Amino acid sequence: MDTPLFSASALLIALATAAYLIYAPHPPRREPSPMARRARLVLCAGAFASAFLLVPPVAAAVDDITGHGGAGALLFALTSGLTILSMQLVTVSWWQPTIGVRRAVVAHIVFFGCVMALLVWEFQYIRASSAELFSAPHGDEAAAAFMLTHLGFLDVMAIAVSLQYTLLACAAWPRWPVTAAGLAVTAVGSVLGLAYSSARTGLTIAHLAGWAWPSVVETHIVPITGALAALFVTVGITLPTVAKRVLLPRGRSATRRAVKDSAVRRMALP
Repeated sequence: MDTPLFSASALLIALATAAYLIYAPHPPRREPSPMARRARLVLCAGAFASAFLLVPPVAAAVDDITGHGGAGALLFALTSGLTILSMQLVTVSWWQPTIGVRRAVVAHIVFFGCVMALLVWEFQYIRASSAELFSAPHGDEAAAAFMLTHLGFLDVMAIAVSLQYTLLACAAWPRWPVTAAGLAVTAVGSVLGLAYSSARTGLTIAHLAGWAWPSVVETHIVPITGALAALFVTVGITLPTVAKRVLLPRGRSATRRAVKDSAVRRMALP
């Protein structure tokens, strides 16, 4: 089930990314928020790589090429973390005043870098394959610590972006329905990502403690939510741009409401 599901998800993400690149404003200097475009491109690349690395033969091939068991799982942790970081960077102009955007971006990147550095350090002590890490470590404390660090980061970040995109979708509706739809789809993808990381967190703790855990969680819930999360996030992010629904009115006064409306539009543009 895993191989065709994640392969199809990766293919659809690639198609959504290609559609975004075709319909994105050209040249780049016409874009009101270049940072949002860069973050969106990184997000699409990270979502594609994450879905692709979840394909069991791909993760096993990464292990073989690098000569280190678990390398595919480490690369997945880096790409999935980069994806969810990019989701927050796309929306940073909404949550922060203009003067604080750069500081917020730096803070997000530093936090992400610290977590990834910890994962790389923990990875040195792992002696398990990617397949074993993706299922659940059985009694291996080093592997369990690695997975819980990775999944804990995803849990916290998924909660944050789910709330952010839900609130943004509500703010954009009904004035920009297509933008609101894209934000809502992204929020659904974030919730699915939270379901994926939470299920894997529960599996890891259960296996480590020797508790019984329903097999349906590992065989159906984890792969389905993981594949759909990456797909929904990518489609939701690219939908407003592809639909060409973002219009920036000119000559409006810079009231608090106007600033928020402008932030929503910038978020929806590449």
